[in-house]
Amino acid sequence: MRIRPRQSRTNHPLAPQRGARTTARGRSRVRVLARMLICFALPALAAQPAAAEKDENVEKPAIPSWYAETFSRSDTGLNVTHLWGLKSRFRAETVIRGHRLVTIVSGDTYYTYDALTMAGIAIRRAPAAVAEDSRNPRPFGNELQILIEDGGEKIREEAIAGRRADVYQVTDDNGRRMVWVTQDDRRLPIRIEIFARKSGSTRYKEYVDWVVGLPLTDAFFEPPADVRFDRFELDEYTAKTVERDPVVAIPILYGELLHGRAPR
Repeated sequence: MRIRPRQSRTNHPLAPQRGARTTARGRSRVRVLARMLICFALPALAAQPAAAEKDENVEKPAIPSWYAETFSRSDTGLNVTHLWGLKSRFRAETVIRGHRLVTIVSGDTYYTYDALTMAGIAIRRAPAAVAEDSRNPRPFGNELQILIEDGGEKIREEAIAGRRADVYQVTDDNGRRMVWVTQDDRRLPIRIEIFARKSGSTRYKEYVDWVVGLPLTDAFFEPPADVRFDRFELDEYTAKTVERDPVVAIPILYGELLHGRAPR
């Protein structure tokens, strides 16, 4: 709050000075200044209570929407994937050999389908996986959390693309997994490196873009009504993938990339 020095009526800049002769030009300047005060100061003061009331009534989302673009490479080739998330809902899109594969996690169902043939599978998720959604800060991009749960520790700091990052690593019988994350409160993954001891191969994943606050709706995380789905229980689908190749190609997600996990 600004406090201005008290002025007498005769010393006020808008008041005529005692003993001074006010000219027509002086009266004109006073009128112009007074009009400026009325035009600018009064509307601004009148708008302040409304603005304050508006800010108090605006409901800010507790969990923002997320978007990221990833670039993955391994011995099998290159892959670019787009990821969206809202609350516990998740959507991923990637193109493999001209087919746009869409993966959706919504509630208790894991969907993946080919947008070109409009056919795919729907797998019922495990109840424990659905319950776990509420404790994750985001529906994707939680590689650091997974790595720490597996015993990973911070090993160093370094700069990536002009910004500082913390580097975490875990080494076990499966191989070596490393995650680079931002040093802010969000701890967003920037780079992932996975060395598989059994095959001797290394996979890399780069998060090339992060966007928060896109205008996403729940409907964006539901598959189109005309997609033909083969539906499976989780145990049923897992048994089929053990007996033979997966029913359809499923894009590698963050959990599968770090753990080799089946859809949950």
